[in-house]
Order: sequence, then C-alpha cells, then structure tokens
Amino acid sequence: MRAKAPLLLWLLWLALCAWWLLFRTAITTDLTFFLPRDAGFLGAVLVQQMREGPASRVLMIALENADEAALAATSRQLAESLASDPRFDRVDNGAVGAGLATLERRLFGYRYVLDPEPGPEPFTAAALRAALQARLAELASPTGMLQKAWLTRDPTGVWQRLLKGWLVPQGPVSRHGVWFARDGRRALLLARTQASGFDIAAQAEALERVRERFQTLRTDPAMRLALGGPGPLSVESNRRITHDAAVLSVLNSGLVMLLLFGVYRSLRVLGLGLVPLLTGVVSGAAATRWAFGEVHGITLGFGATLVGVAADYPNHFFTHLSPREAPARAMARIWPTLRLGLLTNVAGFAAMLFSGFAGLAQLAVFAGGGLLAAGLATRWVLPVLAGKGTVRLPAWVERGAGFPWPGFPRWRWLPLGLTLLLAAVFMLGRAPLWNDDIAALNPVPAERQVLDEALRRDFGVPDLRKLVLATGPDAEAALSLSEAVAADLEALKRDHALGGYELAARFLPSRAAQAGRLAALPPGPELAANLRVALRGLPFKPDVFQPFLDEVEAARQQAPLSRADLADTPFAAQVDSLLLPLEDRWVALIPLSGIADDAAIANKLAPWRERGVYYLDLREESTRRVRDYRREAIALLAGSLAAIVLLLGLGLRSLPLAMRVLAPVLGAGLCTGLAMAVLFHGLTLYHLVSLLLVMGLSLDQALFFNRDAADPEERRRTLLSLWVCGLSSVLAFGTLALSDINILRSIGSTVALGALLAIAFAAWLAQPRPVPR
Repeated sequence: MRAKAPLLLWLLWLALCAWWLLFRTAITTDLTFFLPRDAGFLGAVLVQQMREGPASRVLMIALENADEAALAATSRQLAESLASDPRFDRVDNGAVGAGLATLERRLFGYRYVLDPEPGPEPFTAAALRAALQARLAELASPTGMLQKAWLTRDPTGVWQRLLKGWLVPQGPVSRHGVWFARDGRRALLLARTQASGFDIAAQAEALERVRERFQTLRTDPAMRLALGGPGPLSVESNRRITHDAAVLSVLNSGLVMLLLFGVYRSLRVLGLGLVPLLTGVVSGAAATRWAFGEVHGITLGFGATLVGVAADYPNHFFTHLSPREAPARAMARIWPTLRLGLLTNVAGFAAMLFSGFAGLAQLAVFAGGGLLAAGLATRWVLPVLAGKGTVRLPAWVERGAGFPWPGFPRWRWLPLGLTLLLAAVFMLGRAPLWNDDIAALNPVPAERQVLDEALRRDFGVPDLRKLVLATGPDAEAALSLSEAVAADLEALKRDHALGGYELAARFLPSRAAQAGRLAALPPGPELAANLRVALRGLPFKPDVFQPFLDEVEAARQQAPLSRADLADTPFAAQVDSLLLPLEDRWVALIPLSGIADDAAIANKLAPWRERGVYYLDLREESTRRVRDYRREAIALLAGSLAAIVLLLGLGLRSLPLAMRVLAPVLGAGLCTGLAMAVLFHGLTLYHLVSLLLVMGLSLDQALFFNRDAADPEERRRTLLSLWVCGLSSVLAFGTLALSDINILRSIGSTVALGALLAIAFAAWLAQPRPVPR
C-alpha cells in the first residue's frame, strides 16, 4: 500500500485540478492582456484604444453577387434586424428612418449649441433672407418634402446642415436608399459592436449573428456576405491558428508515436509516456488559475508547448529500464541528472515572473508549475505504473543502439565553425537582428488582409492609426482644449495636410462653447424684426415662422446639453469612446484620417504639447511596446541564465563542468537565433519565446551527455534516450514549420532547428569520463 501512495496522491491531484479547471476557471481571449501592466499614460491610451476604441469595434458588412435592388432590400432588412440586437450599439446603411426620428426628438432643440459653423451674424435680415431663398429652392428639389417638415421651425437650415455633417460619409454612395460601393458591386453596412474587436469570444458571437441573419434575410440565394474589421480578423486568425495547430498536432503526434512505437514496440509504454506531459499541462493550468484567477487562451497554447520539454522525461526513464533491475532503481539512477535539468528549466522560466507584462508572468507560472509537476510525476508515479517487469523493451534496445560513445571527438570544432559561418551569413545578408514591427506579429493571412483593405476603401473608413490627445483635469477642460486644437486641425485640412478628424465636441460641445453660441442668438423682438424685413417679397405667410421665433427664444433659456441628453442616439457611445477618464486625467481623443503630410501635422501640434496635447501614432507606440517587451524578455533571459549557471554549479559541484554543460546550450541557441534572423528578416517575440524552449531541451540533453555512467551498457542507453528525445522534438516541431501561419511557422522552425543543433552540439562537445569495461 505504501508503494501505491504516490499513485493515489497523483490521481487525487489530477481530479482536483480537473474539477477546478472545468468548473471554476475562465479562459480569456482578450489580446490586450499581453500588453504591459504599467505602461504609463500613452501606453494606457494604447491599451484603451485596443480594448474599447472606435477602431477596434468597427464591423464592415458587405453584400455582393446580386443585382442592386436585391442587395438594397437585404441591406435594409439586415440593418433593421441587427439594430435591435444588443451585441451592436450602432448599425448604419445610409437609410433615413428611425434613427433620424430619434436624433430629431433628442437633439433638434439643441441645434444652435451643436452648430459649430453658424457663420457671421446668421440672424441679420440679410442672412435670414438668403436662408429663406435657399429653402424655397430646396422645396422645389427632390429633397423638398424632407425639408418641408422642418421649414417653419428651422428656416435657417441649421438642422439640415448638422445632419449632413453627421450622417453622410465620405466613402459609400447612396443607391436605392442605402450605401453602395462606388462601383455598385457591394451594398454596405457599417456596424459597431458592443465588445472590443480583440474579445474573440464576443466577436465570434456577433459575427455568427450577422451570418445567421444574412442567411435568413437574403433575397437572392446567390448573394454573398463579406465581413471586415478588427473583429472578423481576430476571429478568422484564431480559427485558422486553431485549425492548423490541430491538424499539424495530429500529424506530428502520429510521427512521434510512430518513432516511439518503433523504439518501444508497446502501446502501453506509449500511453505511460503521456503521464508526465498531461500532468504538467493540467497542473500548469491549475497553477495559473490559482495565481491569476483566470487562464488566457494564449497562455494555454504557449504554456502547453513549453511544458513539452517534459515529453523527454519518460524517454530517459524507459530507455534505462532493464529486466535485471526494478523500475524504481532505474529511476533512482537517472533522477539526479533529471532533477538538475528540471530545476534549471524551472529556474529559467521563473525569471519571467518579474516581467511587467502579465502575459509573460502567466507563461512563467504555467511552464514552471507544469514542469515541476511533470518531473514529480516522472519520479514518483511512472515507476509505480511501469511495475516490475511489466515494461519490456525490444531486444535491440536492450543491447543499446550500437553506437560508440561519444563517437564525435574529432568533430568538436563543428559548433564553433557553424556559429562563425552563420554569423558571417547574417552580417553579409545585413538582416536586422530584431524585428519589432507589430505587423510582423500579425497572424492574419495576406489574402484576408487584401479583402479587408478593399472593404476599407469601399467604406472610406479612416485608418484611425493616428490620434491627437487633448488632456485636462476634468471632462470639461479636455473638451475645451480639443475644441481649441480643432482650429489648427481645420487649418491643416485647408492646407490638404489632413483629410479629416473626429471630435467628441461635435456631439457634446464644452459648456463654454455652448454658452458662446447661445449668446449669439438675438433677443426675440430683434429676431422678429429682422425676420419681417427678410420676408418682404417672398411667398411665405407673415406668421408661418412663429415656431422658429419661439424655439430660438426657448434655446436662449435652456440648460446646457449634457451627456444624458444624448441617450438613445448613436452619439452617446461615440462620445463615451472619444471622451474618457484615464489614470489621473480626462482625455478627449481626436482620431485623424487622410493624413497627407505627417511632418506638417507634427509641427503644427508641437506647441500644444506643453498644454497637454499629444500627437500619437498607435502603430509606432505598439512597436515601441513590442521593443520594450523584447528588451525586457532579453533581460529576463539573462537573469535566467545566471540562475541556471548557479544551479548547475551547485548541482554538479564544479563550475567548469557547469560551463561545459552550458556551452552546447548557448551554441545551439545562438546558431538558431542567427539562422532565424536571416530566414525571417529579424527575430520576433515568437522566436524569443521559442528559444526558451530550445534552451530547456538543450539543457536536458547536455546534462545527460556529460553524465557519468556505471558501465558501457548504461552509456549506450543514455545515448539512445538522447537520440529518441532529439528526434521526437524535431518531428513534433518540424511539422509546425510547414504551416503558412507566421506564429506556428516561427515556433516550429525555431524549435525544430534548435532541437537538432542542441543534440548535435551536446554530442560533439560532451566529455564524459571513461567507464570501466
């Protein structure tokens, strides 16, 4: 019973972890989790824009492959259906309808405080007469019926001017009453989701809803649906990565199983070999849940990959089994070496706990906790499951692989030679060592990006990559400052340096601006006198504009427009996304579009910086964050190496021996890094994290290659185990290198090449002591 105690404890532990993970753990998918926890003010803006910014929630919907009438009919039905869905806070297709009624009910009375361009002295007799003559001309036009509804209350046309600025976009054209691309091939709808574009689960729900409604409502079976924007790209990327990872995992698992079956000739041994790996993944996920309260999907994927180091542990054990020795004794012989490799790997990952990026810290907990549990399962559970005499290896394995040991002394110059060769290729190729461009991390396939760009051109959706930030101690101060900056932005538009910009103050002017506009409204008697003069000779009844006089007088007395007055209008969410508290201040965001002269904009806005106005390029800021991420990862990697050297020195009781073990590890890592920099035109964060895995694999192999053996048979068994481990890693990750998705290709190429070089370098540089024969 005592011998079975580790088995019972292991089963209890797995059951507890499984229950906790299945019923008490949330798997999150918010990609901004991998941004820094303390990123400063501009970093906070970047994170906020990625999570909640207007650009992150834009959903472009295009209907195509049908005649215009059918596309327009489906567009109207789809817009009406989605507008009532809580997953969307705005759906536009250019149609005039209920949305217009809501705007009129909520904001018509505030038209004078919302009008940014009333013109000079708009209520003089001359100005009023010109406005009345314009209304007469409009009444004779096709839009006359619409204008007629507002004529007596708004003869100066303020409301019509506001609607034109709010509702008419620059990109699509109107056909059959809805938006179309300029070539007429696509009917267009622009929606904004409640969820961030990087909340993959919520975005997938919203997209599925659009597809389901389209299938139900389309008026032509041949009609097709195309979706664009950050949400569809995130969901599509996640789907493709998951699909490729699943297919390639099946393939590489089959290849590895085939290799292991060829070595062990036993399905039972193959099954036992999964025990440490499964224990590591489950325990790593549970440790992450305990430390962070949740597990991110990326942590789960990358963490399970890093715990893959544990797949080598059972191979070391099985290849050292002998019918003349109990499994527990075989484990006791290799455990000191295995334990040292395990502890150095855990120490390597532990350094990432000090990262300012929550994502790296989660990876550290997952990988470190998982490896520790996998090592304990190997040491205490695997020998019990193996049972005395129940795991029998083929005869050729019992005799060893037949290779001489170590067999490669004359090739010890190869690691240095290969390193110098790759360094020369790298320098002659002039490839950058690092690629910090955020676009290099983008997993979206090129053809999907082409479709997204085409939809953006159809919609005329601005890039929204560049922002102006107007900051203040409160919302009112931020709004006022943004209105002041807008004067310079207008000048840039006139100079064609800038195509346009968005402003919260368009829908919610500062109180000072509102007060100024109301002060320009003339007293009732003065306005009535000017109107009488303006009406002379025109075909209007004298008292038909009394509602206009009454509403102007009422506007002079009304309370300022507030955020609450925007309720039920599409502008409420827009104001909330453009005016927000961040850290210790309020920020009015001003997204820019159609930038033609970046230098002119930067120069124009430079004097505003001392007043709290910043010109921010989100892509440059993202790239800077990636660079910070990479620098921190390198610093932590250096810390990991220091901890590993210390552990190796203590464990091997010899610093020279520790350096001998580390030499092939560093050599394999350096050569792999140089090769990847040349092949991928610079190393990305994917390569850097993969190099951590290469380091873990290399350490185990270097330790076993330098391990003293009791006799030639044990040495041959050690050699066999190392070849099995090395080939398993190359097969497992080599298949990932076949993927056309950059994240999988980068990881697969790096680890496969690194694993190959690690075992070769460890064999060439090993100097074990001679064994008695």
